[in-house]
Formats: sequence, structure tokens, C-alpha cells
Amino acid sequence: MNGDLLRFERGRPKAQPGIGDREEPYWVGRDRERALFDRFLSGEPLERPVWNLYGTGGVGKSTLLDTFRRQANRRGAAFLQLDSREFSRTGDDLCRRLLLQLPAALGAGGGEEDPLDALRAGLNRMAQHRRVVVALDTYEDMTGLDGWVRERFLSDLAPGILVILAGRHPLKGPWLVSPAWRERVLWLAVGPLTRQDVTDYARRCGLAEEAQAERLWERTRGHALSLSLAVSTELLAGNGPLTDAGWSTELASSWLKEVPDEELRHLVEAASMLKAFNQEVVAYVMERDVRTDAFERLVNLSFVRKIDRGWILHDLMRESIRGLLKERTPGRFGKLTERCVRYYASVIKEARGQRDVAWEVAELFGYIGDALIRAHLNTPGETEWTWEPLTAANLGEGTEYLKRRRREAKPVSRSGVDPMTGARLELTLSAEELLYTIEGLDLEELLGLGQPSVMLMRGQDGSVHGLSAIVPMNRGTLRYLERNPFSGPYIRSLSASERNRLDVPESEQAGWFIRSIDIGDWTDSVLLKEAASQMYNYMCSGKLFFASPPPLPMFRDSHLGLGFEEVPGVVHCSYDGKTPTPTFVLDTRGEKLDAFLAAMLNRIGARPDKATEGTAQGDPFVGRGLTEREREVALCIMEGCSNPEIASRLFISVVTVKKHLSSVYAKMEVKNRSQLIKAVLQRVRPAE
Repeated sequence: MNGDLLRFERGRPKAQPGIGDREEPYWVGRDRERALFDRFLSGEPLERPVWNLYGTGGVGKSTLLDTFRRQANRRGAAFLQLDSREFSRTGDDLCRRLLLQLPAALGAGGGEEDPLDALRAGLNRMAQHRRVVVALDTYEDMTGLDGWVRERFLSDLAPGILVILAGRHPLKGPWLVSPAWRERVLWLAVGPLTRQDVTDYARRCGLAEEAQAERLWERTRGHALSLSLAVSTELLAGNGPLTDAGWSTELASSWLKEVPDEELRHLVEAASMLKAFNQEVVAYVMERDVRTDAFERLVNLSFVRKIDRGWILHDLMRESIRGLLKERTPGRFGKLTERCVRYYASVIKEARGQRDVAWEVAELFGYIGDALIRAHLNTPGETEWTWEPLTAANLGEGTEYLKRRRREAKPVSRSGVDPMTGARLELTLSAEELLYTIEGLDLEELLGLGQPSVMLMRGQDGSVHGLSAIVPMNRGTLRYLERNPFSGPYIRSLSASERNRLDVPESEQAGWFIRSIDIGDWTDSVLLKEAASQMYNYMCSGKLFFASPPPLPMFRDSHLGLGFEEVPGVVHCSYDGKTPTPTFVLDTRGEKLDAFLAAMLNRIGARPDKATEGTAQGDPFVGRGLTEREREVALCIMEGCSNPEIASRLFISVVTVKKHLSSVYAKMEVKNRSQLIKAVLQRVRPAE
């Protein structure tokens, strides 16, 4: 028997000889889990003999088990491992499969011997000489065996035997209800890798450039499977079989193994269109009732978690499912998008400045903002910063931040992916351009206004990472705004009556002027998103909002994308002394909020009153046999949209736009755009 024990090196090898050793240098992170397992192997008393590794699909549970196995092999411990997909999911078959991994002498038994008794005896004999680990992977698929594992398999095992149950969900039910089981189980959540882990992994794979590591972090957020697939894409440089879309599809397919039927799949698709959802919102987006039991199945999926606002899908799962939905069923994708936009627009409209709608505004622009906003200002990620008002006590910190920004300014080049189109957008700024956002900014002067104008952004380490200077418009600030070289041209352009509307008591705000929003690291997507959120706090507030951002295309495009309008003839040259800089205004006072929201809906081809669309007398397309999509394309033509603009608005390809146009021309009996517009106008005029 001892000879068999010495010859027993491992349980069931999961890879070719030598492959595991080659993978070892690429292992990063999970230091806590590896140290915990190493203490067990070293002989530390095993107070909790059941470990529950749980986390979303692809987060790295199976890989962590492989690492445990290699640790066990090096320390002479026995490691038996079984996946739920490798046996018929009966207790007897599970035992027989594990018995095959025991040395012959330990696994031998009479032909009539009960498999569980034989396995337990073999494991207990082995535990007299070494540490023993039994790992059951994909435990979520062993639901029918859960009671058997708990009540029969785990009973009477020797004290030195560790059983690891790895699955997508934490152990619940009797594992939690029973005090006896609670004190025997160690729950270990397997989460994403850290930013440093991602950087280390990229370097070990030969991706040494800082930009490459940052791109991997932004695309994967530390999700292990995503990281592995994304690194493959990066290494292949787009020339291999695994494209950006390819690894995203593979990731989604991995997660969708949890979704066995069409009803749940449709719920997942609808939820993927929302950053946060509840049963009511999902029902609105799907335009049908959602049964409570069906919604419960949705929120119990491993890639769904609870937050204050409801539930959210894992960021990568959300992006992957949206990508699949857009690619395979673009019509459904467009319809769900429109329903999401209508939902947030209706919430903003109903609030009418009576409550904070910053969250809803941010969500709205995740769908309808221009490509730059979607690619660079709508990145998933948890909030890591807090904002605090500038005071005399922290004025020194704010001043030091500005000095540091000027001292450490360097060129920035970053890329982002538009989640709606999949297009990659580059953002490049010189060191001089990066300083435009703080040009002429005097924090002491702003503090002296006695108005809450400046906010400092603090990181978790307590240091200042950014700031915003958004000046309220009222009796106490109007003279400052009129004199200031950045805001003065607009204030002085107002008529007397318009200016009087801004002359409200100092305790009120008629609106705000965005003097500056700045961050210390323009390569950090989550930091960019956090900075942009400061604007969302004031938009759709029923007030006047204006800005004169640096004269760079990205600032112009982003303000237009947010619904601002350029003020004709109001310019200054205060950033560099020579470049004319325009002013942009967003007015949501009174009924202008309705007009603003209607314009936002129009960006995706939706009309404020969809119910009556296409039925009014004089509709130029009645009787022509146009499909709904062809009609949408024709309406875009009437608005002067180019083919790429139509494709972006309707979430279809340019090729598809051209096909629809050909059909429209044939049905309308015209040959080109000009003839189509003329024909439509001729059909409309008789009804006017």
C-alpha cells in the first residue's frame, strides 16, 4: 500500500504532461486563496472542511482549482477532481469516477461493495499519510445531488480531507439554515482580477506597452476568461480567428449556459439593454407583463447582482449579450433601445426639475449620446471617488492639484469602443491641449463668490484626482460671469429681459455656467465617466445651462452630443489668445424640456407621439407598401441624413440602408433622393 501511495502523484490530470508547469509563470492574482490553501497543505488544522468557491462563469474558478492541484502535487498531497459533466449525476457514479483516481490498492474493493463506502474508506486511509482534497467543479449542475453530498458523502470523512465545491452560486438552503453546516463551510467568492493583475498578466504574455495593458483592463475589467480571450486577440493583432467580436461571443456563450429556455433568454436580452433594472422596467421595455417567478429566475442567475437601484448584469455579460442581439436580430435590438430611451425620457419629463434625475440623464445619453460619449464617457465601472465642496480648509489641496496638473501634463492617446456600433474611436490630446481645461482657473476667486461652485474629486486614498467648477447663475454671480472672459461674451449677448430672468436671489439658481471639469488622468475611462457625471447633475433641471469648452473637436462633439446648441456669434479667444471659441447652451426651462426630450428621441428615429404616426391624413407613404423599416429609412432621408447617419440611427449597416433605399425608390416610383423628396412633398401639400 505504501508503494502505491508514493507512486500516487495526483488525481486525474486535466492537461497534457508539462502543460500545467508551463502555465504556472502566467498565473497572477488570487494570493489570498493560494496562501489559504498552502496553509492547509502545511498541516494547519482544518476547521472548515468544506470550501465553497463561487463566482460568475469564466471568472476563474476552474483555473483556481488547477492551481490548487499543482500546489497539492508539489506538496505531496492527493488531489481528486470531478466535473459535473463527467458523470451521470448519481451518487454511485460520482463515487465510481472518483474511485478511478485512487491508487489501485486504495480503490480496490469487493465487486458488491457500495461505491460510497469504498470511496470513503479509500479517502480515509489515504488521509492517514497526506493531505487529501476532493474538488467538485460546476457544482451548480449537481442540484439533484446537493442533499446526497451534504448528508451522505461528507459524513464520516477523516479530519484531514478538504472538500471543495466550486460553482456559480454560493451554497444556500440547509448550508446556511443549519448552524452545524454554517460552521463547517468556508465561502470564498472568486471575483475579478485587479488592474495590477491584468498589467502583470499582459507583460508575462509579451504585451509590455502600458497602452496595451490599459486597453485589456478596460475591455475585461479583470474577468479571467475575458482577459485570456482578449490577450489572444491582442497577440493576433486582428489577423487570427479570434476577433473582438469573437471573444465577446465566446464569453456570452459561456454565460448563456445558465439560460436554458427562450423565455429566460428574452428576459436576459431585455435586462442587457439596461444598466440597472427591476421587474417594472423590464416589463416596460419588453411591452408585456413579466411574471414574478420568471423575474426571480432572472435575478438568481450568477451574472446578476443586487444594487440599490435594483439589479444589474455583469458589465461584460451585458456588453456581450447586447453585441449578440445587435448582430443577430438588429430589429429587436433597435426596438428595445427605443423602449429604453422612452422610459428614461418619460422619467425625466415627469420629474420636471422636482428631483435629481442625474442617473436617468446618464442612462439616456448611454443610448443617444454621440459615438464619442458612448465610447469614452459611458464606461462600465463602480464609483471609486467622492466629491466635496471647495472650502478655505481644502483650498490648498485644490491649488496643489492645479500645480501638479501643469507640472505633469503629457500627451494622451486612448481608444474607446462605441457599445452601440462596435466602432473604435481614438482620442488624442497634446500636453498643451490637456491644460486647456484649467486655463485661467482661479480657485480662490471662485471660493470668494460665496456660492457652491467648485467640487474636488477625491480617490479612495484621499488624494485629489480632479475637480469641477460649475458656477450657479444668480444675483451674487452675474457680475462675475459678465466680466469673466470665458462666460462674459454670452452674458453680454443677452437682452435685458433675458438677463433679468437670471437675476434671482442668491439662495436660488437660474442656471449654471460650466467653467471647468478636469481630471488628473485622461487615460482612465472610469475617471472620465465620473467627471462627465457632474454635468448630468444639472441637465434637464428646468434651468439654463451653458458652457464654453476648449476649442477642440472632442469638446464640440461631446456638447452637441449632449443636446447643447451652439450660440451664433458668441465667441472668445481666451484659451490660447488666438483660436475663436464658441459658446454652447442647453435651455430646459418650461416647455423647452419637452422639446429637448423630443429632439433626443428623434435621434433614434422615434417620435414623441408614436401612436398616431403613419395614420394621419396626408401621410405620403400610405398605399405604397413600405415596410416599417423602409418607412423609417425614408423619413431619415426627408431629414437630410446621410447613409452612415441612417445606419447609426437605426442600428443597421450601411449596406442594409442601401438595400432598403432601393426598395423605397421602387415602391415610390423614383430614382434617387432628390426625386423621393420631391414626390413626398407633392403628396403632403394637398393635405396642408
